[in-house]
Amino acid sequence: MAYLSWVAHGNMLSMRDQRAEEFARCAVVLAAELRETRHDGAVAADPKDPFAAPASTGDDPFAPFMAGREGVFDQALSNGLAAIVASEWPGKEVDRKGRVLSASALLRVIEEHIPATDGIVCVPVVCVPDEHPMPDILQGDMDSLFQAPRLSSHTRIDVRTLQNGIEASQAARHGRGAGALQHRHIEALLALDGHRSLGVMGEEQQDRIQQIAQAEDAASQKRAAEYLERIGEEEATRRAENVANPNAYHPKHNPDGHDLDTCPVCGHETFCVEGLDPVFGRVGYGQCLVCTYTRTPGAAEDEAFTEQLRSIMGDE
Repeated sequence: MAYLSWVAHGNMLSMRDQRAEEFARCAVVLAAELRETRHDGAVAADPKDPFAAPASTGDDPFAPFMAGREGVFDQALSNGLAAIVASEWPGKEVDRKGRVLSASALLRVIEEHIPATDGIVCVPVVCVPDEHPMPDILQGDMDSLFQAPRLSSHTRIDVRTLQNGIEASQAARHGRGAGALQHRHIEALLALDGHRSLGVMGEEQQDRIQQIAQAEDAASQKRAAEYLERIGEEEATRRAENVANPNAYHPKHNPDGHDLDTCPVCGHETFCVEGLDPVFGRVGYGQCLVCTYTRTPGAAEDEAFTEQLRSIMGDE
């Protein structure tokens, strides 16, 4: 019996982790699109200045050109709510046949377990108290979404907005017309990450950034190698011998300059360093003046992190 209990507990943890991972994977995609589209179609904050930053509202359309946004929203919401309900009220996330409830049904479960406020049943915001409360953490704008912890003493679940988002996504998901997701729906979804059963968007975002940086660097090296093959080694050597460093260090005129570095693609000391990775300050980013290989700050940070791990493993 003890073994079976241990297995069941392990399966429960696995399902919780899977739901959190699915929530984060979808929510990060939506968060990235939200940052790109939150000002689309909005009216300028200053009517006298047409170039002023637009004043966005939650009713602005969300990512109108993003294919499948309704399905991604529904998948994130279903997994996020299932994780929260299973954590707060174990077993209430499934029906009598053991099937996980729909997002709408999960929202009803939350409303059933949270006392009404001032006699109002359909409150627009429901607070699910955490078992181990933490001090409130003020959330910044969406640009700093992944730069600060999101766990707080309560989880903001805007039931009315989330239910409206479900309804807005149904037409597109079931072939009955276009979707009508708005910024406020996505913002209400992202607020779920503050619950202790989730809180994984930051880690997912870092993985996403690292994967993008690695893919971009591999593509850049491939283009540079193809270009190097076209011009030939003789021409590459000639160019390397006559190269001038446009960002050379000078104590007065260019104190932030750097010496040329060795290019990992062509092997010549012709890599123009524009700066060093922002975390470790050891790997340069910039462009090779011969084969045109370009290393971004993200790729430089990823390589510096790898070097740091190697040095740690070497010390051990």
